[in-house]
Amino acid sequence: MIEVKLMLLDEDLRKTLGAKEFAFDLPEGSTIRDLFEAVVSKYNEKTTESLLKDGMLIVLNGQNIEFLGGANASLSDGDRVAIIPPLEGG
Repeated sequence: MIEVKLMLLDEDLRKTLGAKEFAFDLPEGSTIRDLFEAVVSKYNEKTTESLLKDGMLIVLNGQNIEFLGGANASLSDGDRVAIIPPLEGG
């Protein structure tokens, strides 16, 4: 098993899940997709819409997952995944 930290920088997700940071125990060889499936399984399907909101940036140890294989990016023990909301300006 590996432990992965999930940090929520999106206010809607924090309200939905009730905290800013979570730790998940996942099997060796897990991916970002597996982490999201664990979140939805643990907290409910309402989180799916928030997790997949347009423009949401997902970073793994400070790197955009799009450069690491997207949802198939591999996770290791001690990894930190952050979900960052889209920036809005005016």
